[in-house]
Amino acid sequence: METIFKIKRLYILLLLPLIVATQCDDDDLSSGFETEYIIQNDTSLDLILFTEGGGQLPVASQSDLSVASDLNQTTDPISPSESFIFSNIKLYKMENDNFILAYQQNPIDDNLWVLSEPSENRFQYKLIITDALID
Repeated sequence: METIFKIKRLYILLLLPLIVATQCDDDDLSSGFETEYIIQNDTSLDLILFTEGGGQLPVASQSDLSVASDLNQTTDPISPSESFIFSNIKLYKMENDNFILAYQQNPIDDNLWVLSEPSENRFQYKLIITDALID
């Protein structure tokens, strides 16, 4: 009986490093730091974001729109200009059933985005659109 216990203990000791090493690899792949990109529409107009893929997303007056998010394996945020999700921002307004370009960033200017860290491992870049920017 004692010999069986010693053999089991030896197997456990030999397998433990393998199990721990495998667990760490899985955790590294699924962990990371999220960077979210938000457009805050502080104007009196409803705006429409034209995505690079040809889609249209409404950005109602006095509301926020989460444009996208990125994951990073390091503790640093990914600046909007370094994101692979978008390379420009184009916001339109409707006038007489026509889309009128109201605001654009092409290329993306990181200085116009406000960085915050609302919670641990999460960053937010917010582009605040005001009436002054549109006029």
